Amino acid sequence: MHFLEEVLSSAEKVELDEVNKKVPELKSTIEIIKIEVIRYIENVYVKYSGRPKQNRILLNKALEIEEEIKTLKNNAEHAIKKELLNSQNELEKHITSLESINFALHVVFNLCHINESLVNFTELLDSKMYLNSMKLICNLEKLINEIPDDEYIEVIDELKVNINTKKNILLNELKNVFTDNINISENEDEKSIVIKIKKDINNLEQALFALYFKNSVVYPLHSFAKSLWNYVFVPVVDCTVKINISEDDKYHILKVVTEDATKKCGYLKVFSNLKIVLEYLKKNCNVHINEELTSLGYIGLDIRDNLSELLIKNCLQNTIPSNAAELQKYKVIIEDTKSLEEVLRDCHIFAEDTASIFEYANNVDILFINKKCNEYLVISQDIMKKDLHDIVEVGTPYNPNNPLGCNIDEFLQCSVSKSTIELLQFTEKIIQQALTASDVCGGRLFCTVQNIFRKYSSFVPEYHKKLLQTIPQQVALFHNNCFYITFKLTEWNRLYSPKMLAVLKTDNCGFKDEIYQLQKIASETFTSYVEGQLKQLNEIMKESGLAGHTLDKLELVTEKSIRQCLRQQELLKTVWHKVLPYPIYNKTLGVILNSLCNIIITSVVRFEDISCDAAEQLVEIMKVIFMRGPKLFTDPKEISLYVSSWYKLNELNFVLGASLLDINDRWADGKGPLALQFKPVELKQLIRALFQNTDRRSALLAKIQE
Repeated sequence: MHFLEEVLSSAEKVELDEVNKKVPELKSTIEIIKIEVIRYIENVYVKYSGRPKQNRILLNKALEIEEEIKTLKNNAEHAIKKELLNSQNELEKHITSLESINFALHVVFNLCHINESLVNFTELLDSKMYLNSMKLICNLEKLINEIPDDEYIEVIDELKVNINTKKNILLNELKNVFTDNINISENEDEKSIVIKIKKDINNLEQALFALYFKNSVVYPLHSFAKSLWNYVFVPVVDCTVKINISEDDKYHILKVVTEDATKKCGYLKVFSNLKIVLEYLKKNCNVHINEELTSLGYIGLDIRDNLSELLIKNCLQNTIPSNAAELQKYKVIIEDTKSLEEVLRDCHIFAEDTASIFEYANNVDILFINKKCNEYLVISQDIMKKDLHDIVEVGTPYNPNNPLGCNIDEFLQCSVSKSTIELLQFTEKIIQQALTASDVCGGRLFCTVQNIFRKYSSFVPEYHKKLLQTIPQQVALFHNNCFYITFKLTEWNRLYSPKMLAVLKTDNCGFKDEIYQLQKIASETFTSYVEGQLKQLNEIMKESGLAGHTLDKLELVTEKSIRQCLRQQELLKTVWHKVLPYPIYNKTLGVILNSLCNIIITSVVRFEDISCDAAEQLVEIMKVIFMRGPKLFTDPKEISLYVSSWYKLNELNFVLGASLLDINDRWADGKGPLALQFKPVELKQLIRALFQNTDRRSALLAKIQE
């Protein structure tokens, strides 16, 4: 073996021996120190006796041991690197022991540092070094949480309680500093709010720094921001207020007095008052709460979006011009708004991403047209509320000699509500404005007209609901109004579609949907009313005495019921004759009269036996229908065009008063008038009910075949 190798081997052996000897000694020593530290903490926090000097002695001992552990650990690791195979396992055990001792020493360090820091905390707080105090508390919480409490539960719990107590003392101190420097109070009798800010606020910035350092939430500033919002900013915008700035020996004072809570000031006064408030806050309490954020910037985080919305909705909206002349003067308002926003941004109440009140005011063209469109919607709705029965006649007279001769560009003569004409004239003026406006404004105006007629189909039926359910004239007028509007909208589609298409840049640029909806609601409303009339007629005829299998004698109620049904239709004639268009009026009355005729025919044909007296009475009653029925129509001669069962009723009337021979002649082997109106089975039923069973009857029945 070379000399150098022997020297190295000898040195390594010495290091190894030292490690083997020192590790047990260190383990014993650290246990002693740990016991002494725990006893010390128990004395201080459990038994309430103070020994700060001893804590320093123990801490120094721990530091010395820490250095010795590092040296031993390095020696042990060096020995392993030289591959001393025989001692490797023993060295690894020693390293593990050293790591365990080092962890225990770390616990001792933490406990010693906590003890010393708790002593320092009081000195820092007494010196009003709030930020350092908060940093120390945060560090103590971190240290105590790193110590396992399974072996030192009582000690750790006492330390945690003590640290938490110190923290609460600090937080209360910081809160008191804020309220001592900034005070806001309400006087309900005077309807006033007074804000007092100390002239000397040196401690305030340090306190806010400390609060923000803890968790980035400064509760006193949140509370102050809420008070500013409720008692200053909202009243300044929404009410008539007076603001006074004053001072005394200690405070800068701002007083806001609400003079009229129901009346708003003009925008200039609102802007002026806001600037006074902002200048007061900026000058007297705009301190830093960290390197970048100020107290007003922090308050702005709470209120900026709400303040922007409040100014726009409750102040700037009221300044939007209503006519072209006001629009030309609006530049002044834009500049005033820009000036206010600059102040808000300079105070950091507004940030870059806050909704800009200046941009809102600067979009005056859009605001103007939006306001006008909203006004148009309100005006149109007021027109829709007007009485429907105030009427005017429109359209081209109907030519019964040429029923198909009405041109597609013509509207059949009828009556419509004057309010409908007023609404159409009003909306056409809006369209004329749209034709000469910019694309944006023109598109908005076209859409407004569409919205007006969409609204008509839902608003009018609901607003006039009771009248449309009970008054026939109202139903007819609403029907006509809707169809006259759709006629005009169809005309406007032809006239204005090119311009609307260019502006709206969509296929749905006309009034197709509105036309469909208006026609639909008009038809549904009118049809529903007519169905109600038919149902009422059926209810009347159920009590007419024409039920059963035989008819020996006609009851008085039969004639009464038929006359009541005719009277109902005559009333409809009175209110509809000059309101509905010629064909619609006659078709509608025809449907109702036809229903009455069918009920009578069906009832009579169903009888198995009808006496001669009853037949004669039926003939007399039918004379009333034949006399009054035609008069329901514009041209009595056209009754058969609208009442499909009119000829059949006439033939029934003939059979009721005819002989078997007359019936045979009118049947004419299935080629006569009777054969056109009655099926063989119906006619046979009538003959059996009216005539006794004789050879002549049998012979006639045999002739009547399908």
